Amino acid sequence: MAGRSTDEPQREQPEAVRVLLSRTAVRQFTDQPVGDDLVGPMSEALVAAPSASNRQAWAFVLVRDRRVVRLVQAFSPGVLATPPLIVVACFDRSRGVGDTGERYDECLLCVAMAVQNLLLAAHALGLGGCPVASFRERPLRRVLGLPAHIDPILLVSVGHPVRLNPHPVRRDPSEVIHHDVWSGGDAPRAR
Repeated sequence: MAGRSTDEPQREQPEAVRVLLSRTAVRQFTDQPVGDDLVGPMSEALVAAPSASNRQAWAFVLVRDRRVVRLVQAFSPGVLATPPLIVVACFDRSRGVGDTGERYDECLLCVAMAVQNLLLAAHALGLGGCPVASFRERPLRRVLGLPAHIDPILLVSVGHPVRLNPHPVRRDPSEVIHHDVWSGGDAPRAR
């Protein structure tokens, strides 16, 4: 499997594309707080994400209080270092599903797209972040006081990176992108 490295020369890209291509997961942060001047644009980016049928079935808890950050971290093995900010991305069932539970997966994807917006905004602002899904839901709900219709989906550690991580090697686009029809010989056969 041939991969692409960021060491390869790249042609000039628009700034938005450069941000997309250069973002990496950051798991270690300095002690510098994430101020309101940075939280504001990241919050705007969260709610600017695409939303199925414009339901906006998401809710977010931005945790900066050091004691609450440590409590959240205590129930979240995926949060490796103590970040200055944890964004708890939640699914709001009161806005996202009907009585029969339809559209649940669709709304979860909207939460994921909002988190991607957050990660890109954080990177563009000189911060780093890393989403994790490993947490104990019941104690997290208690710590944050989440109402019954709000389900935590992802935790995102955000802060000033200790160091910039190298961009991991990615699969070459020609391996995963097909045009008009599937062009590989490895498609499953119809039965």
